[in-house]
Amino acid sequence: MNRRQFRAHQQADHGFTLVELLVVIAIIGVLIGLLLPAIQAARESARRMTCQNNLKQIGLGMHNFGTAYRERFPPGRVQFAVGIDTMSWSGFFLDFMEQAEIGATHDPVADPDGVIDSRLYLTEDITEVVNRNAVTTKIAAYLCPSVGRQHASRSNGRIVQSGEHDGMACIDYSGNAGVNPNETQFRQPDGNMYGYENGILLTYSSPGFDEPNTIARGIRFREISDGLSKTLLVFEASGIGLDGTSPRGIWASGLNANNLGHNDAGPAMINPDDPDDVWLEGPNIPMFSDHPGGVDVLLCDGAVRFLSQTTERAIVCGLASRNSGEIVSVQ
Repeated sequence: MNRRQFRAHQQADHGFTLVELLVVIAIIGVLIGLLLPAIQAARESARRMTCQNNLKQIGLGMHNFGTAYRERFPPGRVQFAVGIDTMSWSGFFLDFMEQAEIGATHDPVADPDGVIDSRLYLTEDITEVVNRNAVTTKIAAYLCPSVGRQHASRSNGRIVQSGEHDGMACIDYSGNAGVNPNETQFRQPDGNMYGYENGILLTYSSPGFDEPNTIARGIRFREISDGLSKTLLVFEASGIGLDGTSPRGIWASGLNANNLGHNDAGPAMINPDDPDDVWLEGPNIPMFSDHPGGVDVLLCDGAVRFLSQTTERAIVCGLASRNSGEIVSVQ
């Protein structure tokens, strides 16, 4: 064998055969297949942590509000003048969340069609020009980063349906107004149905209740006889947009406080299969999120917990009511 033949033979010995190349490709494919779920799980874990931090900020803001208002939570909604839309709990403590520039104000408005600044003017509709800067401002702490499914009227945290609410910023968290009082499937420990307005962030839309016209009429801490650590304050209800023309998913709107529990025995109380059972069913809705296996919730003591979608109905009801005597907890 001459030198040229020896070099050619040596180079051939160091090459890859087609079979070897296919095996390497297959191994790489398997490794990628094993790695991708781990990457996705890590990303979701980070998103869920952000969601929990959102709720912690909300809880801290509400407790600071409570300190300023003689140990009261804000009302679920308030109607500040006859003939205007209700305003939401989520607009009443923004000063305590480093959002003073869009904080609520009682200052009078000479011209509701004139732009003044970016504050939320409580004596005017959210659709008035004077409130446009505020209601179109997205608040990071009100949007869950895990949201994938959204109502058709909403995209990227904003209303995109043409009309008077177009462009308004959304919220993925609902105030807990209590257990749905209209369904026989939801029962207190004594067997009776739950009474009206049995939660914390009340809607005051039930028979015998008047809409408050001040943010100083919320539930007092001492009225929560079941315990602050055993009662829900806020829960996830993500992806909500408009319900017809009703602005249910807008952070400034008074329609984002809801009773827990569907008007039908079919849908699960946490993460039902059909999102429309949440998006189009206010004010009586299940909890809902795009976190696998459950939802994040904020308790009245400021603690944030993850509530599994397999949690028993009686426990969810016990957490939602403030004074029915249920013995429940969430780890």
